[in-house]
Amino acid sequence: MTAARDEVRLQLKPAAGGGCVDGAWWPRSRDAGVEFPDVFAAVRDRVGEVERISYPLGDGWEIAHRKLVVDGRLVRLEGFHSMQADTLALIGTQQRRLILLVVAPDTARDAATAALRTAADPDGTASAEDILAARSGSPRGSRSVRGG
Repeated sequence: MTAARDEVRLQLKPAAGGGCVDGAWWPRSRDAGVEFPDVFAAVRDRVGEVERISYPLGDGWEIAHRKLVVDGRLVRLEGFHSMQADTLALIGTQQRRLILLVVAPDTARDAATAALRTAADPDGTASAEDILAARSGSPRGSRSVRGG
């Protein structure tokens, strides 16, 4: 059972995939200090060591500091009001960037799995907003405060 808890719930498009997002991540909480290191490790092959992560302010992330030390490396955390809700931008040492749709931690498994799969579809061009609206069956404007 521990292995399932440790699994990073992440799906990425192939490296050459297009669209608005490069994949999706379904964290278990909104605690950045706990959740971010796991996703950093999971994307290392794609972007190198993550040096910066950008997140939308007001999206529910619990962020105590603007910097995080992961495996002895400093990662800058940058919040922006202008950033698309329910996304993260991870910038790595290989000068590559991933835009991830973030599925809210309390999302039902079936809906979260569908959102992960849709975001990782190599032919998919839907925005984060469209993927989540399809998942919830409601217009984006009715999104709850919990962030997803």
